[in-house]
Amino acid sequence: MEEKNMTKVLWLSRHIMSAEQVADLKRIYGNDIVVKSADMTVSSWRDVVDAGADCDILAVVLPPAILADLTNPRNNSKPVIRAKANRVATGKTIVNPATGKEEAEYCFQHAGWEQVIKVEVVTKQL
Repeated sequence: MEEKNMTKVLWLSRHIMSAEQVADLKRIYGNDIVVKSADMTVSSWRDVVDAGADCDILAVVLPPAILADLTNPRNNSKPVIRAKANRVATGKTIVNPATGKEEAEYCFQHAGWEQVIKVEVVTKQL
């Protein structure tokens, strides 16, 4: 199948997209998707828009302030989505390198995708 007929998803994250995440994207958008990975540091919403210029969907892991700017319709018209995850105990115990103490080990399990419609960051000078 030609790539031009496929839904192209930008994956902006330091992590590799899991098989469960890809399968869930196919459930949502159909089997004809291609994921473009971008492991980069962004300083503004413009960096994300530039990285995803050839993409239909922007799947991101971003700080709230950049996410708020990216979902502003004046800045970007493409859908912005993010992965949801559940923190699940593995049943194992590990040593926390920061504290040297034993603690329960956890892993993250994919729990779906959500579209970010709007983010409102309200602040107060201290």
